[in-house]
Amino acid sequence: MLEQKLAVLTALNVSVEGDGDEKVSFNVYGTNKSIVIDKVKLREAITIKDTPVVERQATAEDNKIDMPVIPADATEEEYLEQAIAHIGEIKKTARKTLEKETFIKVFKYTGDFAKLKNKAFKAAAQEKRIEHFQTDHKKYLEALKATIGEEEKAYEASSNIMFDKLCISQACFEQTQQ
Repeated sequence: MLEQKLAVLTALNVSVEGDGDEKVSFNVYGTNKSIVIDKVKLREAITIKDTPVVERQATAEDNKIDMPVIPADATEEEYLEQAIAHIGEIKKTARKTLEKETFIKVFKYTGDFAKLKNKAFKAAAQEKRIEHFQTDHKKYLEALKATIGEEEKAYEASSNIMFDKLCISQACFEQTQQ
């Protein structure tokens, strides 16, 4: 069956100089790149079993990461201590970005820390906005715009506190997101 699939791929390919029994090359359309497949290694990488594999639809539970909830009444220091314990070892890829599970944990606990740290600020901002709600739309919008910038700065400051505690840089976190 593998030979049939390779034969189909070979038939679709524009003839490439140097192909033979040991390798097959394909041009990547729309680029000036090509792919070379080592047929010997490909054969070694595939194992044919005598029994069928049980297939099932992947679910969200397959990739669920255990992230305990930190109590909302925790102080900032308590939150940071617990978050660092729950995140665990910071694991990085070969590209020096965070591994998926580490990134998800850092993302969640950083966001929750920002919410905790900025709870009082958000309440005060809401009070300012509510003064103008359904009475003066321009002042309401001005109050909303004023707090958006402040909330972004507060979130960034909270993120930096968390990143400093975890010994990761803002650049590492941002590069992982890409």
